[in-house]
Amino acid sequence: MKLKRLAILCFLSLTPIIVIGAVSCQKKVPRQLARKRCVECHQKEAERFKEAGVLHGPLAGDACESCHRPHGVIGGVYLKVSEDKLCYLCHKDAASIALKKHVHSPAKDEKCISCHDPHSSMNKNLLKAKGNNLCFMCHDKAPYSRATQHAPLSDKGCLVCHDPHGSDTEKLLLDAGADGCRKCHDFGKPRFVQGHSGYTVGQACVSCHTPHTSSNTKLLREFIHEPLDKNECGGCHHPPESTQALDVKEEGAKLCYACHSESETTFEKAHSHGPVQEGRCLACHSPHATDHTDQTLMPDGTLCYACHKNTEALFKKFHVHQPVQEGRCTACHEPHATNSPGYLKGTGKALCFRCHQKDPFTRSKVHDPVEKGECVVCHDPHASDNKFELKLAEIAQCYSCHEKEKMLFNRVNVHTPIRIGQCVVCHDPHSTSYGKALTLPKEKICFNCHQGMLDDVMGGTVHESFAKGRCFICHDEHASDNDFQLIETGADNCYPCHGKIQAASEKSKHSHAPLKAGACAACHNPHGSKIKGQLNRPLGSLCLSCHSELEADIATDPFQHPPAKEGMCLKCHVPHYANMEDLLADAGVRLCKDCHDDEDATMGEAHHGIATGRADCTGCHESHTAETKGLIHRVMHAPFKDGNCAACHE
Repeated sequence: MKLKRLAILCFLSLTPIIVIGAVSCQKKVPRQLARKRCVECHQKEAERFKEAGVLHGPLAGDACESCHRPHGVIGGVYLKVSEDKLCYLCHKDAASIALKKHVHSPAKDEKCISCHDPHSSMNKNLLKAKGNNLCFMCHDKAPYSRATQHAPLSDKGCLVCHDPHGSDTEKLLLDAGADGCRKCHDFGKPRFVQGHSGYTVGQACVSCHTPHTSSNTKLLREFIHEPLDKNECGGCHHPPESTQALDVKEEGAKLCYACHSESETTFEKAHSHGPVQEGRCLACHSPHATDHTDQTLMPDGTLCYACHKNTEALFKKFHVHQPVQEGRCTACHEPHATNSPGYLKGTGKALCFRCHQKDPFTRSKVHDPVEKGECVVCHDPHASDNKFELKLAEIAQCYSCHEKEKMLFNRVNVHTPIRIGQCVVCHDPHSTSYGKALTLPKEKICFNCHQGMLDDVMGGTVHESFAKGRCFICHDEHASDNDFQLIETGADNCYPCHGKIQAASEKSKHSHAPLKAGACAACHNPHGSKIKGQLNRPLGSLCLSCHSELEADIATDPFQHPPAKEGMCLKCHVPHYANMEDLLADAGVRLCKDCHDDEDATMGEAHHGIATGRADCTGCHESHTAETKGLIHRVMHAPFKDGNCAACHE
C-alpha cells in the first residue's frame, strides 16, 4: 500500500515537467506580416503628385521603393543610395554624359533634380519649368531679352542649338561652328550672300552675330567695327569676286593704321604694349563686332589674363583693389602705349587721383609718401592679404619707415592702438590738419576713445589737465615702462604741477603715509571725481580703507566721537602734512574748541569746575571711540575714576 502511494506521488510530481517539456519542444511558426504599399499611408502626397500630367515611372506604378528605403527615422526622406548615384540605377545610359568634353554643370555635379522633378511635372521629361524658363532658373535672363532675338530662342527654345546634358562641342552646342547655323540658314541663297556684301561666309558666324539677342538689327553684336556697320567689308578685305576674297588687304597693324593713322603716331611712346609693338591689333580687338567696349575680344580683365596668366593668380587675395576686382585693368593701365613705366596712365598720386578724391590727401600736414606721390610705398596697387591693400600688416607697414619708433615703443605698457597694431586710430596715414598726423587736435584726440571717462566725472571736481585734454602732461601717448603709460611713477608724475605740496611736505615734521610713499592715487582720482577733493571714495570710508583697526573700533565700541562716526576726519586732521603728530590740525584744547566751548557752564560742570583752557583733552579722552560715555580712557587714575578731582587739584 505504501509503495502504491509513493508511485502516485512520483507520477504527480513529474507531470508538470513532462507538460512543460512537451510545450517547449513545439515548433514556433513566425507570424506573417501584411506588407503595405507606401501610398496607403502617403495618400495625400501620392494624389498631389499624380495631379501632374507627367509621372516618374516608379511613382506611376506605386513603386516608391525603387528610389526610397521603406524604413528609417520618421520625418525623413530615405533614398536607397546617395542622390548623385540614384538616377543611374535606372538611367544607366545617362552615366556616359560625364565622358563628354563639355558637361552641363547640374549634370557634372550629378544634381539631376536641379532641372527634373523626381516625382511628377506638368512638363515633358519631368522638367521643373517649361522651355527657356527652366534655363532662366539659373541663367540671368537680361542678356537674353534684348530687342532683337534669335528665332530659336524666342520660338522653339534653347534646345534647338544646345544639348541640355553634355556635348563634345563648346557651349554644349549640338553642332560646331556654322554647321548649326546651316540647319536653318541657306548660305548660298542670293539674299543671304547680298546681306554679307557679296562674300561667301565661312565658319565664324558668331564673330559678327550674337547667337541669342542683340540691341542691334541682324543680331549684330553690341559694338560693331565701323566698316562692318556700314556694310563696307571691302575696306579691309579683297573684293568678293577676288580669289583672295576673305583675305585682308594688308597684314597686321598696317591694315588698321590705314584708317587709324592718328593711333600710329599716338602709340610712338617710351612704353608700348607687346601686341602694339608687334602690330598684332587682333590679339585684343575683334575686326568685326563684339559685345565688349572698345571692340575687345573679351571683357577688360579677362582679356588681359589671357596673356598674363601668372598675374591673375597673384591677385587671389583677401583684399583686392577695386579696378582689379571688377576686371578693369585699363582704369590704371594704358592698353596701347604710354611714357609711364608699367604702362600706367599717370605717375604717382596723379594716377590714384583719377579715382580717389584729392581732399583727404591734400590737407596742411601731408604724410611724406603721399607728399612724394609714392602711394605704392604702403599700398599694393593690385591685391594684398592686408586690409586697404597694404603691403604689410598695418603696424609693420608703419615700422618699415619708422624704425626708431618701433624701438621706443618696446616698453612694458603700450597704448592699446599700438598694441593691437592700429596706428590709424590716432594718426591719419595720408594727410591731416593737425600736428604729428593726428586725426584730431591734440587736446581732443584722447577723448575719441576715452570720452566716457570725462563723462563719468563731469559735474564733480575734474583735474584741470584732464578737462582741457592735456593728457600728455602725465601720460606717454605711445608706451612707457610705468602703469597706465605714465611718464613718471607715483608722486613724481604729480609734483611737476603740484610742487608746492612737495616743498611744504619736505619742511613738515609729519607727512601722510601715502604722500610720503608718493602714492597720491591712493586717495585721489587723477582724472576727477564727483567727490570733493578728487577723492576715490567718500572721506570717511576712504580713511578707514587704510585705518582698519579704527574701523573695527567704530563698529564695536558703544560710543564714537561724532567726527569719526560721521566720516569727517578733516575736522581734526589735515590730509597731507603737519608739524603735529598724527597730522592733527592743532594742539591741545585749541583742536577741540571749534566744537566744544570751554567757557560754557556745562563744560565747567563736567570738569568739576577745573579750568580746561590749557589742558590736553587727549590726556583724559579717546579721540575716536570708547566704551564709556564722554569717551574716557579705559585705564583711569583712581581719584579720577571716583570723581575725586580735589584729591590732586585745588
